[in-house]
Amino acid sequence: MADTALYALTARLTAAGAITPADVVAVRQVLYPDMSIDTAEAEALIALDSAVGARCREWNDLFIEAMTDYVVRQQTPADYVDEAKADWLISQLSTGGRVRSDSALEALVHILETATAAPARLALFALAQVKSAVLDGDGPLLSGKLERGRICAAEVALLRRLLYAAAGDGNVAITRAEAEMLFDINDACRGADNDPAWTDLFAKALAASVMTVSGFTPVDPGDEARREAWLAHADPSGMCGIAGFFNRMFTTPPPTGNALWGDGLDSWRAHNAEVEAAERAAEGVSGEEARWLAERIGRDGVFDPAEQALIRFLKAESPQVHPALRPLMDAVVQSPS
Repeated sequence: MADTALYALTARLTAAGAITPADVVAVRQVLYPDMSIDTAEAEALIALDSAVGARCREWNDLFIEAMTDYVVRQQTPADYVDEAKADWLISQLSTGGRVRSDSALEALVHILETATAAPARLALFALAQVKSAVLDGDGPLLSGKLERGRICAAEVALLRRLLYAAAGDGNVAITRAEAEMLFDINDACRGADNDPAWTDLFAKALAASVMTVSGFTPVDPGDEARREAWLAHADPSGMCGIAGFFNRMFTTPPPTGNALWGDGLDSWRAHNAEVEAAERAAEGVSGEEARWLAERIGRDGVFDPAEQALIRFLKAESPQVHPALRPLMDAVVQSPS
């Protein structure tokens, strides 16, 4: 019955060509009586979003909420976007690789910000939307006037959100694929009157790609599902699941030394030591990274202000300077700050 009412409502709004705040209230009433979104309902909302040009802010809010519920919160386990959902999302929100609406793009970004982990290609697909906007001067960005070959404030803000989204390709670290896309964007907007924040974002994001290591390893969804089942397990004996853990903790004699944690404490210390070692190693720019940077910067024979800012940042922050970067650092000394 709810599906029938939703389809009738979306058909009426499609014919009207506009969605008002009152319409959003009506959609919400027929969409959420069971507090969940199924595939047919999600696809009906996407079709409506694509078909109607005059959409109010309240519609965008509902659309983003519903897409995030369906793709992220209703997953099993929750908060992990799997390969199938990523494929579904890309195919539903875009045509020819281009996201169809500003609300669809905002939903995609919000999904990446909300999810714990998602396939890497989903973050790269979102970044490609900004790259296309800079190269072509059009696209579904929410605010600001787009200009071909120029990066505006709205694009910088969107890039910042995507690069540091919780479910981004590398989380805190910037991956090589993301760094390559940033270089492509910089090449496309070289010499333009770009938003001042672009140079800083470019320099710090590229530095992060060679000076940081992601401290986050996504939990395998299967492991997460088993953990959730263990936490929720009800056992008559009171010895299994989370209740059993606390039952054993408070009904057994106090342990001595590391007996409470057993080998777990040693494993945790070993893990922390590995993470710290990886972080120390990542602070310096390796030979492979230095050669890649030098090749990427010199590919078009131009050493522009954003790339100069990157080299200055690396010179100031990296404890180790590889010889491959020395010519660039020497060139920066001759350039104005």
